[in-house]
Amino acid sequence: MSRVPRLPHGAPFLLLDQVVEIGERKGAFLKLVSAADPCVGRDGRLPAAFVLEALAQAGGALVSAQEGKLPAVGYLAAVDDFRMHGEVRAGDTLRVEVEVVRIFASAVLLRGRALVDGVLRAEGRVTLALPR
Repeated sequence: MSRVPRLPHGAPFLLLDQVVEIGERKGAFLKLVSAADPCVGRDGRLPAAFVLEALAQAGGALVSAQEGKLPAVGYLAAVDDFRMHGEVRAGDTLRVEVEVVRIFASAVLLRGRALVDGVLRAEGRVTLALPR
């Protein structure tokens, strides 16, 4: 495993901790959920907004690792069909998987899912767009 490709996020909002794999159109990353993480609520849960952000960051990391093979992305432009299927709690290792669905001139559409111990916790599609 290696470090996450460069993203414009800094602590505490860089939500990906490790790269599991990066291919041409697919990537997998890990988020180690800790009670000390400021994104984790007092109840020990990682809110859905941060799970969604982890999917978007995974998409950005996948695209940035392609070194010009995909358009450079700048920001999260759209979210479609995002659903939480279960909780993500402190102590969990969240596996975030993304796959390129379609490449546009100024955006990339990705499908993502988040799993804990192989169990689906969230899924959806995100569109990452070029900055203007």
